[in-house]
Amino acid sequence: MCTRQNSMTSQTPNIFSRITFWWMNELFSLGNKSDLQERDFDDLHKKHSSLQTCERLENFFRNWNLQLKASLTSGKKPDLIRAVINAYWLQWLLFAVLAVVKEALGILTPFLIGRLLQYFSGQIPLADAYWYSAGITAIAIAFTFLHQWFFYLGDMMGWHVRAATCALMYKKTLRLNQLSLSSTTTGQIVNLGATDVLRFDILPPFIHYIWLSPILVAIVTYLLWQELGITALVSVGIIFLPLLSQILVGPCFGKIRAQTALQTDKRIQTMNELLVAMRIVKLYAWEKRFADLVSNIRKKEINWILKSSYLKAYNSGMTYASGKILVFATFVTYVVLGGELTAPKVFTVMAWFNSIRLPTTVFAHFAIEKIAESRISLKRIENFLLLEELKPDVEGGVQTEFEKPLIKLENYFGSWNANKSTSDTGDQAPENVNCLKNVSVTVRDRNLLAIVGPVGCGKSSFLCSILRELPRKAGKLVVQGNVAYVGQVPWIFSGTVKQNILFGEAFDAQRYNEVIKVCALQTDISNLPHGDETLVGERGAALSGGQKARVNLARAAYRENIDIMLLDDPLSAVDANVANHIFHECICGYMKNKIRVLVTHQFQFLQSVDEILILKAGEVVAYGSFQDIQTSGADLAYLTATNSDDQSENQHVEHPLRLYVPQFQEKQSSEKTNDEIYGTKVVLQKNVEHVADVENEEIKAQGSIGLKSYVQYLASRWFRFALVVVLIIANHTLHVATDWWISVWATNSQDSLASLNTSTSSIFANRTMAVLNPQPISSDDFYYIRIYAILVASFLVALFGRTLLHYHHTVASGRRMHDKMLTALLHAPIRFFDVNPVGRILNRFSKDMGQVDEILPWLLLEFTMAFFLVLSIIIVGSVINYFVLIAVFPLLIYFLWLRRYYIKTSRDIKRIEGANRSPVFSHLAATIHGLTTVRAFKMQEKFEVEFHRLQDKHSVPWFLFLSGTRWFSLRLDIISATFIGVVAFLSVATTSWFETDAGRVGLALIYALQLMGYFQWCVRMSTEVENQMTSVERIQQYHKIPPEASHNTGTSKLPVDWPVAGDLLIQNASFAHYESGPTILCDISLHIKPMEKIGVVGRTGAGKSSLIASLFRLTELRSGKIFLDNVDISTIGLTKLRSSISVITQDPILFAGTLRKNLDPFSMYTDTELWTALEKVEMKETVAVLPVKLETKLAESGSNFSVGQRQLLCLARAILTRNKILAIDEATANVDMRTDKLIQKTIRKTFKDCTVITVAHRINTIIDSDRVLVLDQGRLVEFDAPSKLLNNRDSAFSGMVDSLGSVESDNLRRLANDL
Repeated sequence: MCTRQNSMTSQTPNIFSRITFWWMNELFSLGNKSDLQERDFDDLHKKHSSLQTCERLENFFRNWNLQLKASLTSGKKPDLIRAVINAYWLQWLLFAVLAVVKEALGILTPFLIGRLLQYFSGQIPLADAYWYSAGITAIAIAFTFLHQWFFYLGDMMGWHVRAATCALMYKKTLRLNQLSLSSTTTGQIVNLGATDVLRFDILPPFIHYIWLSPILVAIVTYLLWQELGITALVSVGIIFLPLLSQILVGPCFGKIRAQTALQTDKRIQTMNELLVAMRIVKLYAWEKRFADLVSNIRKKEINWILKSSYLKAYNSGMTYASGKILVFATFVTYVVLGGELTAPKVFTVMAWFNSIRLPTTVFAHFAIEKIAESRISLKRIENFLLLEELKPDVEGGVQTEFEKPLIKLENYFGSWNANKSTSDTGDQAPENVNCLKNVSVTVRDRNLLAIVGPVGCGKSSFLCSILRELPRKAGKLVVQGNVAYVGQVPWIFSGTVKQNILFGEAFDAQRYNEVIKVCALQTDISNLPHGDETLVGERGAALSGGQKARVNLARAAYRENIDIMLLDDPLSAVDANVANHIFHECICGYMKNKIRVLVTHQFQFLQSVDEILILKAGEVVAYGSFQDIQTSGADLAYLTATNSDDQSENQHVEHPLRLYVPQFQEKQSSEKTNDEIYGTKVVLQKNVEHVADVENEEIKAQGSIGLKSYVQYLASRWFRFALVVVLIIANHTLHVATDWWISVWATNSQDSLASLNTSTSSIFANRTMAVLNPQPISSDDFYYIRIYAILVASFLVALFGRTLLHYHHTVASGRRMHDKMLTALLHAPIRFFDVNPVGRILNRFSKDMGQVDEILPWLLLEFTMAFFLVLSIIIVGSVINYFVLIAVFPLLIYFLWLRRYYIKTSRDIKRIEGANRSPVFSHLAATIHGLTTVRAFKMQEKFEVEFHRLQDKHSVPWFLFLSGTRWFSLRLDIISATFIGVVAFLSVATTSWFETDAGRVGLALIYALQLMGYFQWCVRMSTEVENQMTSVERIQQYHKIPPEASHNTGTSKLPVDWPVAGDLLIQNASFAHYESGPTILCDISLHIKPMEKIGVVGRTGAGKSSLIASLFRLTELRSGKIFLDNVDISTIGLTKLRSSISVITQDPILFAGTLRKNLDPFSMYTDTELWTALEKVEMKETVAVLPVKLETKLAESGSNFSVGQRQLLCLARAILTRNKILAIDEATANVDMRTDKLIQKTIRKTFKDCTVITVAHRINTIIDSDRVLVLDQGRLVEFDAPSKLLNNRDSAFSGMVDSLGSVESDNLRRLANDL
């Protein structure tokens, strides 16, 4: 740990160290000895922390929270802009004082230059000349410190505003209700925190120039009037011309920014959905279609970026052109009105022009542009902050003081749109699905309530009502006790297995080991490379579906002081044996002293529960004990899928429910060992091999940015790049030529006046007389004006041509980089997405791409401008007085050393900053996805603390980057001040050695003064360019992602309708999920005949899903071959192969957008075909009652439909494809028995002429298959007709069926024999 004392720590450095940034020296020394790591940084000072900055914005002096409270009574909408102003107005006042003093010094310098130039006309003595030279130097040094501290404090405030708004947005996210969550997306929220807030970093240092610029112009106008008389009015008009144009252009920036942000939101949202659903995209071979979709959005975004860039090109051009136009118009007008030019007059006026050029053009226009953009960004953030929150239900509520735990609902009505009218929701009608109607249920202490019902009946909504996530419309709800929640879709955050289970709780070894045992995780954890310390990746990418479900369950089981367990179908994702173990050992054993509410489709366990609640369409159909429901004769046919046809085939069934009730023997269950439960030692399912290589930290490139990165970025279009270079050279050559020509003109004019014995004793003498007595322009003046006009016109053409072409070229380069990155990403193997969090990848497409699109082009333009201006200054100074070279060389050597010394450390800091940014977004995305769980466990505060910690972790390198930038800039400006002093003193000292005229000295001094601004600006821009080029480098890293196999190879040799039969032959196939990973499938050989229906079963981790993955070539076989209709699939392009096989996955993936787009993303089918597909999966009625039917908008991930309904929609999507082979991977795990039977019936009917491979945990799902494939530890154990396997009592399949209990076993054997 670095031990330096700086403002990051609680030990404040002394005043000298603070003013000079001396405290940064140790870090730079360390950075030049070795590559910097995070351990080299100190902790962030409390005053800079995310928590404190957020607190300031929220609660300091009439700020955000106070505005929110006031709005409840006054109805006045809170204003985030006003909150920011209230929080930081004192700091802005301090900046104002610094700015006034700084600019006053800038205006004072031209007086001293004018007086110094009089020495070269013999008007003042040598001693005075040296005093004026010393004054110029001293002011330059003082200006340096004021300028650097002004911008340093402004940068700090911008950082604080950004950090505060990000923290405020995160806190808001934790409070959003489900309706608000459905109205936005993860991508939109990430974009707010990744790109919109960037404006706040830039704006504060410039904002004062909005009011300061007019004051400076007024002061200089007065001085010009004293010097030039009425000509000053022309100067003022031209000074205000660019400022006025920028004011007019400013609103355009805001409008364009709003449109750009809209398109960027769409692109990031689409990318987020694409990344989350990448496995589906690859299985459906949608890469090309998604590439086109993203590219079309990107094209619209680029069009707006180009419009913004052209405006920036105009502003940049005006910034540099205004000075030339001003000088030209002023002096030509002055001469036309009869004035006579002299060197002191010309260069005093030019110095005044230069003193206000940056404030009135660069800074003011920058402020106008960024204010417009920041206003749009703040309004977008404000709209997010004003989204509706989860409001506490004042009636009932969770009671922490009680005698016994209790859940009680009386005449309860709940709707997701309880606070919205129909007109408010519009086409968001699906939000009303799964509401509860007149529900009355009481669950008492230690009771186990099972909730069953068909898909979409309101089971999950019932749990949400207890969690207060579902708004109460009417009735009463009482919840007494602390609640833990296990979601239907397991939520696993990026971290270790242990961290996911502990979830912020203190580690208790005994309790932890017991939870691991009852959740059947012992074997899984023992097989992980690092045990429970193994990183699981984002969303548990390294775990199988069953493992994620059990870790999700273990989190709730481990929680201490929990009275109520809400379990949303945790048994569906595991096989029958594991489900049996979890139900008896965990739910009925470890959790027996708690209230348990279990949503389940596993009806075999219903006899063991205390009460059963049967829901249909949100209403209670039956409620009571198992015996009560049996006795009541309730109509349960729709739950058990025993329709009239089925019942006629199974007349031996006395009651529908009895079919699913096994006769468990408690003694046998309790005596089973863990190994007996699993049969044999379990090998992790499909993704275990990913775990060891999950990347917890982002890879950071080392060393300088390579030349190749610059070439790929800038020179991908050589002709256009060469044209830009030519225009740059022409532009700066003409820049020097115009100034040289005015110098020559002024000198010759002064000489002419001297020869005519015209009085020039005072630079203020006889001005008004000259103005009031215009004289005809002399032939000499006409000659100088004509040449001057040609030079200025040529300069303007080259300048505007250069800026326009520069922005067009760099934006086009950014577009190509994005397209190339997108293409590389879409063709990356699935392994890449398993080990890289979505937030990390999305960071490339949001923050990094935003830097390349909008910031880097401007930085490159400013750098090239400043570099050639600095080069011009040095050349002019050296040509006029070659003694200047004596100082230039040591200063240049020091500068080169200083830059090299700085850039290595700065680059490392910037890379660490970039890498530390991704976890902030990943944490935000993870919070959004698991928000219900976070709130159920009351973890909001801990998650907020973690967000503050991650943001502080990012802020440390950002703070050092800001401080390091000022450390460097201060030393550069001191070099520039030294150069100014050298030019001034040497000009005086060498007068007697060679002839020097006032015009040339004045030009040298004017250029030297500009060096102080341009030199540090040039170097700062060069380092900023290199720092921002890390974004280019990070994007180019993705260009080099090793691709999966070709998507188009061998396609031309295949028949158009291939495959026609669906004959599948696997020969000695061995499969691993990545090259160095363990073998998951071992030497599999089998033959599946056309139109055969195959069921695949096995313990968790047996390799079932890996078999599906091998068919789609998600990874190439390690050995062996697979033939489809006698064609080796390894010779076929991936697009053709994958689009020829239909698939329904375990996780039902839907996208934000219309229902039509989810069923038919690329408009390939008619409405009739869509409705037919929905009818086949019994979703037609559900969709038909929605106001806009197929045009109904789905929330992100389709969250406004139940998981079961989403699965049915995915089945409808598969029905539309009409392929000869259908692969089903645990697709019915999340649906009830009736829906399961419906799906199987639909599949049998719709795909009767197709080959179907079904992976399932439910034996009854595949019992009617033609053959059953049993896998164990990646090896083929059995493959035969189910009846034959069951008739062999020693078969593995027979053992799996027997483990379900005698009733279920007998029924399954009967069904198999009847086929």
